[in-house]
Amino acid sequence: MADLFYGVIALKNTEVDQVIAKLNDQKLDSIALWLTQKKDHFYGKRNEDWKPFNGQTISQLVNETKGYQTQTSLIDKFEVKLENYKVVRASPIRIYFIDIFALFLDKYSVLTNKMDTLMAEQKECCLIVSCELSKDSQEELIKACRRVMGEVYDAYCAGKLHRIAMRVDDLRNFRNYLLETSRRDDRPNSALDPQFEERPDYQYETKESPSL
Repeated sequence: MADLFYGVIALKNTEVDQVIAKLNDQKLDSIALWLTQKKDHFYGKRNEDWKPFNGQTISQLVNETKGYQTQTSLIDKFEVKLENYKVVRASPIRIYFIDIFALFLDKYSVLTNKMDTLMAEQKECCLIVSCELSKDSQEELIKACRRVMGEVYDAYCAGKLHRIAMRVDDLRNFRNYLLETSRRDDRPNSALDPQFEERPDYQYETKESPSL
């Protein structure tokens, strides 16, 4: 089976204060306070250092299952020059794990907005919002996502392979679901074989769309 290439779009520790300031400017004071309290726990020097769940990075969470390979270095290259989003657009990345707070940073807002149609139609996204936030805060953040990535959000609501993960199990289920789907795609004759019977070794539950 071919590797599933993924990229992490997340804040670095040097970028968090910019987002906190922007949250305060937008009168999202309670979210800004929460992020201030959590930033040292979540963020490091690189995109890959982001630890959204259980003190683990995306690499640690995803690479528990063989078949994934990071291409986040391509997103780091995007940082060298703001308008160089073609570096990412032409990349082999299939799955984007996105820190919802990264969408408040101009460079990532520009990147995801320009990539919106491509992500919606040809890629998969996993937008990560902590369940530790209140429901009102979660919905405020998802509204921000919808403004930046409207087509991805609409595709998610229509049932395509995009997810909003609020817990570590949401991410793991999505990870396993994609892997099983990829394996099935590698067996082109399986759907025609009467002896073929799908037996996934995980449980997957589709999350309802947040009410906005």
